[in-house]
Amino acid sequence: MNKIIYFFLPVLFATNLVLAVDNSDKSKDPKQLIVEVVSRTGSYEKLSSLVDVAYTYTTSDSATGAQDISKERYIFNGELSWAKYVRHEMHVFPDKKGEIIQGYNGKESWITIDGKLIDDPMAIKLSDFLRKTNFYWFAMMQKLLDPGINYSYEGTKLVNGINYELVKITFETGVGDVSDTYLLYINPNTKLVDQFLFTVMDFNITDPYLMLVEYEQMDGIKLPVKRKLIKSNWNGDLLEDNWMLEIMSDIKFDNSFKKEDFDKPNK
Repeated sequence: MNKIIYFFLPVLFATNLVLAVDNSDKSKDPKQLIVEVVSRTGSYEKLSSLVDVAYTYTTSDSATGAQDISKERYIFNGELSWAKYVRHEMHVFPDKKGEIIQGYNGKESWITIDGKLIDDPMAIKLSDFLRKTNFYWFAMMQKLLDPGINYSYEGTKLVNGINYELVKITFETGVGDVSDTYLLYINPNTKLVDQFLFTVMDFNITDPYLMLVEYEQMDGIKLPVKRKLIKSNWNGDLLEDNWMLEIMSDIKFDNSFKKEDFDKPNK
C-alpha cells in the first residue's frame, strides 16, 4: 500500500467469498436503494443537527502492529476538520517526534509540528487529503444523497450467502476535489452498506480498495465505527492479505467547538 494513503479499519471480519454475479436485472431504481440506506443510517440533516463531534481514530497495520492515533474534531456546518496525532507510526510523519496537528477551516488545510507551521507542499497536500477524507468516512452514509451524485444499478452479487444489491456512485464535474468511483454492496435485509469498493484519485489510484464496515448507533445515527481495508479488484477479489484496520471510539457530539478553533495558526 502506498504509504501516503490513510485508509483503514478494525476488527474481526471474515474474508469475502464471492460466489455469483447477476447483472441481468437493470430495472431497479438505484437512487431509491440509496434513499432506503439513508433512511436506516439517518440523514445528513439529522447528523448536522448534532452540531459537531469529537472522537478517537485508531488506524492499525494488521501485519506490523504500527498505529496512527488521532483525536478528531469536526463541525458539520462547513465540514471543518481538525486532529491532534498522539501516535504517528504509519502515514503522518512516522520519522518525526513531537505533537502533530492538522486542520481544515473550510478554505485551506494546514499542519503544525510542535506548534510550528509546516509549509512543505506534500505535507499540506497530505493534511488536506486526510482532513477531508477522515470527515467523509465518518459521514459518508449520511452524505450519499448529496447533490451532484450519479447512481447506477449494477445488478446483484452473492457474497457469504447474502445477495447484495450493487449501486455504482460517481460524481458530477466540480463536485469535490477529485472524482472517485464507489461500488456499494447494499444488504437487502438490513438496507445497509456492508462493504464497498472505491478509487483514490487524489493519488491517481484507479484500482480499487475494498472496505468492510460495521456500524454503531448513537443519537439516532448509524456510524461506520469499525472498518477494514485491503487492495482488491472490481470483482471484489482480494489482492493481498494485509488488512488496514480502523476504529472510531469515544464519540461525543455537540462539544461547542468554535469555527476559529479550526483556523490556521499565525506562526
